[in-house]
Amino acid sequence: MSEEYVKSALEAAGSTASPPMEFSMAVLCYRAEEKILPFVENLHRIMSMFRFEWELVLVANYWPSTPDRTPQIVKALSEKLPRVRYLAEPKEGAMGWDMKRGLDACRGKYIGVIAGDGQFPVEAIFSCFAKIKSGNYDFIKTCRVVRGDSLYRNIISTTYNFIFQLLFPDYRGFKDVNSKPKIMKREAYERMELHSVDWFFDAELVLNALSLKLAMYEIPIKFQSLSGRQSFVKPGSVIEFLRHLVEYRFGSRYLKLRA
Repeated sequence: MSEEYVKSALEAAGSTASPPMEFSMAVLCYRAEEKILPFVENLHRIMSMFRFEWELVLVANYWPSTPDRTPQIVKALSEKLPRVRYLAEPKEGAMGWDMKRGLDACRGKYIGVIAGDGQFPVEAIFSCFAKIKSGNYDFIKTCRVVRGDSLYRNIISTTYNFIFQLLFPDYRGFKDVNSKPKIMKREAYERMELHSVDWFFDAELVLNALSLKLAMYEIPIKFQSLSGRQSFVKPGSVIEFLRHLVEYRFGSRYLKLRA
């Protein structure tokens, strides 16, 4: 019996003996630097109460030309905290690219994504996870019914969701396209066709879920005010949102999904 055969057999036995990964959560950390520390440490402390296999995937992708210490900070977190991994790659797109890279890296039966800026309450993750586990659902998301945002952000969000519902009437039972966390079954995510690399990625996830006729549910949350930095949602992002909505609604991708 060769040494290579014994080694491969032991590796196979070890892999089958390992418990399956139940839940993976990608945390978007773009340019957060030290501000990501309390969020991740609190999330890790609470998730440590779970009695099944889980993991956090910290997404700290970066623009090489922009000073950003986040990759080094999340790397140190992953070395300090068990069940924490990190991604730190040169960016090839905006927020949507980070979301897709994070979700693709998740290994759980259930996978999700949340922004790490502290505006979304950590407790919402557990509400969403409990709902998808207890009910017959494929895709769970939140809805920001109380917002601590500025008037500017509130107007942007309200307008965006209103136009979204006009263009995509199947979504009228839901209220908030971009809200997180979003948690879904891995098998559902793997059926989706996702191409956006910018702020439209949230909407593309929802549109895929609708087109695939996934069982969806929306949980109300209180959205906290943003402290310590300005919003990354600039006026140009609003134009980008609207352009993508129109292009998607009347483009070939939407027609293909509806077929």
